[in-house]
Amino acid sequence: MKIPASILKRLYVKNSLTNLDDGFSFKIKNSLSNGTATSMSPVTVDGTEYALDKIVIRSQDGEVNANDVSESNAFIIKVGVEVEIHVKADPLPDGAHTIGIGLQTKEIGGIAFEVDDEI
Repeated sequence: MKIPASILKRLYVKNSLTNLDDGFSFKIKNSLSNGTATSMSPVTVDGTEYALDKIVIRSQDGEVNANDVSESNAFIIKVGVEVEIHVKADPLPDGAHTIGIGLQTKEIGGIAFEVDDEI
C-alpha cells in the first residue's frame, strides 16, 4: 500500500526544526497507525545527506542509533507519540530548509517524503 506524500508530510511536526550544540533535530508524530521501522534512510537537508551513524531516533520508549535499526532491532512508531530525529552534525544556518525523511516499515514497506521548515 503506497501512502501519498501529501499524507506523509502531515507526520512532520511543523516548526520542530531546532539547532542543538551538537547538530540539529526535528520531530515526527505518527497520526496514521502504529508502525515498525525496520531500516532508515539517511536524512537529507537541502540536498546534503547525513549518514545513519550520525542520526539518533528518540521517543518516550527509548532511543536507537539509526544505523542499528533492522528487522531484528525494529523501532516502534506509536500513534500519537512524537519521535525526535537528532542529527549529529554542524548546526544549520538560520532560514528555510528542505528535509528529506525515509524509512522502511514492516507494515507498508518504504516511505519517503520531503518537508520544508525553518530555523
